[in-house]
Amino acid sequence: MHIVITGTSRGIGLELTRQALDKKHTVLAVARQPEESKGLKELKAEHGERLQLLAVELTHPEAPAKIQAAVRTWPQVDLLVNNAGILEQSTSTETFLKSFHINSVVPFQVTTALLPALRKSRQAKAVHVTSMMGSIEDNGSGGYYAYRSSKAALNMINKSLAIDNEWLNTIVIHPGWVQTDMGGKGATTPASESAAGIWKVIEGLTTEDSGAFFDFRGKRLPW
Repeated sequence: MHIVITGTSRGIGLELTRQALDKKHTVLAVARQPEESKGLKELKAEHGERLQLLAVELTHPEAPAKIQAAVRTWPQVDLLVNNAGILEQSTSTETFLKSFHINSVVPFQVTTALLPALRKSRQAKAVHVTSMMGSIEDNGSGGYYAYRSSKAALNMINKSLAIDNEWLNTIVIHPGWVQTDMGGKGATTPASESAAGIWKVIEGLTTEDSGAFFDFRGKRLPW
């Protein structure tokens, strides 16, 4: 497969990239500063041309077009993984707007830019990394206003993308409480385990799953 993954310099994105390459796929790894990621540099040295690195600040207006241009020589894009995201606890206007921009708007814009390339694939898939904290039904602890609401918005965006593009299998997925800088010290799931679970879900998707909300173990989650 030809795969685009965002937010690949560390954590879940890096592990998704590593496991995709181990499966012999071709990957465009998008990151703000990929040249500063030890993990990406090691993967590039090991896998050569099957890994392409693209330095992009995803919040810049030209970012979707740059990603689109980077895959222009590919026959198609088979899978897009919108993994990049932020978690900030502030309730300032700035934090709300930043959270919605990165966690909601950017995945929509990147997906939209790649729709023509995805349409060339016989089994096009888009996977957006969301969070259980974006589930309204599951929210029993409150807080995290900007993060929760931006992930809930991403879930709605995914549902609309599924309706408007019946040929595209698009889902949102909760990666678990992952041992990354974002997840923090108390996190219970290694990034490698989360990524492996996400890959298992991706590989098992059927057309009936499009628009749905899963966790990394394949369980459907409440909205």
